[in-house]
Amino acid sequence: MVETTVENGKSGSLDFTFTYDGNKLKQISLSDASKFVYTYTGEVITKVEEFKSSELQSTDVYTYEAGKLVSKLTTRAFGSTPPQKLTFVYNANGTVNANYSEIINKQEIKYDATRLYTFANGNILSTEYIDAVREKSTNTFDDKKSPFTNITGVKLLLDLDDNFDFYSANNAVKNVTVETDGSGKVIETVTVTNTNKYNANSFITEVFSGDAKDSFKLEITY
Repeated sequence: MVETTVENGKSGSLDFTFTYDGNKLKQISLSDASKFVYTYTGEVITKVEEFKSSELQSTDVYTYEAGKLVSKLTTRAFGSTPPQKLTFVYNANGTVNANYSEIINKQEIKYDATRLYTFANGNILSTEYIDAVREKSTNTFDDKKSPFTNITGVKLLLDLDDNFDFYSANNAVKNVTVETDGSGKVIETVTVTNTNKYNANSFITEVFSGDAKDSFKLEITY
């Protein structure tokens, strides 16, 4: 994948190279000398390590129960940041909460902040971050194939990757993000519309949004 962005008329690019063992994702290498290394236990991803210029930056450890992700623990390789934890709660109405906490002196300190996922038709319909302010991001999808459809285990990670939505079966054509304050008053609304291109097998090959001054383009090669 090649990501090209233009901000105030100035362009920059970033390449993502995916390496596999069969249908299992081994590594994503970026052109900025960073990489993400994936470790599987059976058919599920249990560890993701982030490196910068071959130096370990952070480690994400994933745990599962009954085929569902139940926690993600992020540990920084250096610095004073305590381990960050997300605990997943599967609600009766089909939504999922990811609750935030930290591990300080071997004790888990839970916070009020949560991320609420809503699903529809095999896609993440919306993600809402709930704390003192709320930020809800809602997507509209096409009916074509996501580039991650055939990768083992990534769907269980939802959109926890910083760059990609691994869960959704299709591709976003519109995203509306609404930020509200504690009283429910809208602070800001941002709408992004994508123009997508596809190959003969209905896999997405290009995503474009923006204009000549500010834009985002993702080109995908299989």
